Amino acid sequence: MPKITVATVCYNSEDTIENTIRSVLYQTYSEIEYLIIDGASKDNTIDIVNKYSTDPRMKVICEPDDGLYYAMNKAADNAAGDYIIYMNSGDIFADNDVLQNIADHLDGKNELVYGNVIRIKKNKKILEKYGNRYTPMFLLLQGRMICHQSIFTKSDIMRSYRFNTDYSITADYDFLMRIVHDKRKMQYADVTISVVDNIEGISSSVKNMDRMREQDDMSLKTNFPGWYYLMAAPKGILRGFKRKKERKA
Repeated sequence: MPKITVATVCYNSEDTIENTIRSVLYQTYSEIEYLIIDGASKDNTIDIVNKYSTDPRMKVICEPDDGLYYAMNKAADNAAGDYIIYMNSGDIFADNDVLQNIADHLDGKNELVYGNVIRIKKNKKILEKYGNRYTPMFLLLQGRMICHQSIFTKSDIMRSYRFNTDYSITADYDFLMRIVHDKRKMQYADVTISVVDNIEGISSSVKNMDRMREQDDMSLKTNFPGWYYLMAAPKGILRGFKRKKERKA
């Protein structure tokens, strides 16, 4: 049975952290390590975390850090599991048997295993599946990606690649771009992994959209320059329409 590390990085998350903790600790799968990496929250986040910290599966690190992706790298450095998955504060597993259902797919043959996600957008639940073998690259070319709350990555691969903190908003996109570029072994499993709220994320803010697109382009140009130049014109036209919609929203 593979050991799975679930990592939650958080800061001032008193309104959302408890739902995530319960979702992890209520999993029926036994081989779990749960890491909480807190950036020295100033609200009641740690008080809530400490209610559960006697659980032997939990490890809590509370100290100042330099932001989201630094904390996610710290989680990888401290992970004892064979695979690691990141669950943001407020995200939950789709049900209590998710890790039990995915465990057979985590057999070491594939370096990343990814499943489905339910995205909550404006009070609507949308099931997003990634079944086609070309889905990762297809999404990346659009400036999109497989939801990281549905990805189980071998911990040694995560420590080797890490999140490039030069990408302040889209380091997870760049991580997948490098994984695809290097043809690491990825496998889709038709298991619904998580429920995520897409309204409050750092990259979902309209004011961050242009910066996010710039960073996406930088990663695409670095890893797939041919695709970058081929996609430049159609992307520019499409983004023009999107900006008009964003300004009206």
